[in-house]
Parts: sequence; C-alpha cells; structure tokens
Amino acid sequence: MSQIISSTISEDTTGMNDAFGWFDVSAEDRTRVSALEPLVRDNIDEIINDFYERAGGFDHSALKIQDKNSLELIKEEQKRHFLELMDAGLGEDYFQTRKNAGIFNERFGVSPSFYMGAYSYFYDRICDIVKREAKNKDEAIEIFLSLHRIAACHKSLTIEAFAKAREQTIEDREREISELPVPVLKMREGLLLVPVVGTLDSHRARLLTSRMLDEISKVGARAVVLDITGVPAVDSAVANHLIQSMGAARLMGAHSVLTGISSDVAQSLVKLGVTGETLNPAGDLQRGIETAEALLDG
Repeated sequence: MSQIISSTISEDTTGMNDAFGWFDVSAEDRTRVSALEPLVRDNIDEIINDFYERAGGFDHSALKIQDKNSLELIKEEQKRHFLELMDAGLGEDYFQTRKNAGIFNERFGVSPSFYMGAYSYFYDRICDIVKREAKNKDEAIEIFLSLHRIAACHKSLTIEAFAKAREQTIEDREREISELPVPVLKMREGLLLVPVVGTLDSHRARLLTSRMLDEISKVGARAVVLDITGVPAVDSAVANHLIQSMGAARLMGAHSVLTGISSDVAQSLVKLGVTGETLNPAGDLQRGIETAEALLDG
C-alpha cells in the first residue's frame, strides 16, 4: 500500500459511526447489548471479585500495586469500564470514556495483557448469564454476536488510547531527560569530567559543548573526559556535535577523552564514518580518567 491508513478517529458522532462501521456494529447490536445493562449491574461486583480470587488467588505484583487502595481503584475502574460496554456507545461521551480508560490503565500499570485477561473473563461470565437468561438458543446466539462485535470495538479503542497515553508518557520523560543540566565536575587540578545521562539530542549536545568549553576556560583545564555511558543512542547530528565538542576542547588546549561508548553507539558511529582517532575513545570511565591523568602527567 502506498498510503498509510490511520486508526485514529474523530471524537464526535461521525467518528463513533466510523468505529462501529469498522466492526460491523449495527443499531440492533447496540440495542441488544444495552438491554443487558440491568443483568450486568446485578452481577458485576461478584464477577470482578471472582476474577481476582479465581484459581487460588491472583499475583497482584504483576500490576505493581503498592497498596490496597490502588487495587480498589483498579477494581472500581474495571466495574465502570464494563458497565460502559453495556452502554454500547449510546452515550455522547463514548470516546472520552474510552480515552480515560486507556489513560487510567497506563498510569496504574495495567498492561494490555492484564486488561485483555480481565476483559475475557468478564465476557465469558456475561455469556454464561445470557445463556441462562435468554428465551431460546436463537436469541442467545444473536446476543452473543452483538456483544462480540461491540466488545471488539470497545477493547480496540481502549487499547489505542492506552498506546497513545504510553507514547505521550515516553515523550514527556525523554523531554525531561533532554532538559536535564549537564554537570561539569572537577576531578583534580586541570582535569574535568562531563558525565552525560539520558537522551542526547542536538539541542542538549549544543548545551553540553557550551557548558564544557566555558568550564575549560574558567578553570584552565588541560584535559576533559566526556562520559556517555548513560546515552542510549547517537544519531548523525549528535555524533557531529560530539566531534565538534572534542575538537573545540583541543583548540582550547585541553586533551579530550571519550568514554562509555556502548556497542550500539559504536556501531552507529562506525556507520556514520566516525573513527577512533576522531573521538579519542578510552573504553570505560575508569580507563578514561587514567588516560587523561597520564596525559596531564606526561
């Protein structure tokens, strides 16, 4: 396909109709499922409690739950979530509730696999109730099919919201890391250490260079160790900034040593045509400091 189809839909009536259309949900499906709401409400607490108590107990550590209050909040959210399934998208706030559910799951560490496991258990229990309460087999089958289609739509939109919330969380954390100050530490007379942790983008690389050169000038450093052990990846732009930083330090009369290059970063640098002579690498931080001290004492 030459064109990518986005699964993101608008949060309005048109978007809701699109979502139901993808899963072949009809007006009759929505009516059948919404009619189950009283039955579900009468049984929801028992179903949720049974889910956590089945098979001799549930390992709550999988949810990274720290206290009983958090577990109760998750149970209440699940109760609300499953009752909203019975609403069958008839409410005007359908998309917002799906978004809220996805955000809740991400923030409380409710993984997609755990969410789907709970959903599957709930779905099976509701089907048992339908089999018991339906007037005949044909009616039960019609309800099963309607519930299946709406549940598929319901789950998919929640998982999509979870993925977006997780992506936003990662972006926020990366931004926070990129905005962290770059410390320049004086190890001894004439020797500076610049430890870099987290994502090193072009903006932060420029700040690193400026901070390092200012400190070299301020203390009259004759050697500087730039440690990138905590940097997970380096692209071409950042590699060029590192080269320029090392070169600028040498122009100011300071030997420069680069340490903490991971195997992934090393492969990336090689692909970019960066050589060892350009960066003066020295393995780990300890060896880098020893190399810098030897240069100072030599």
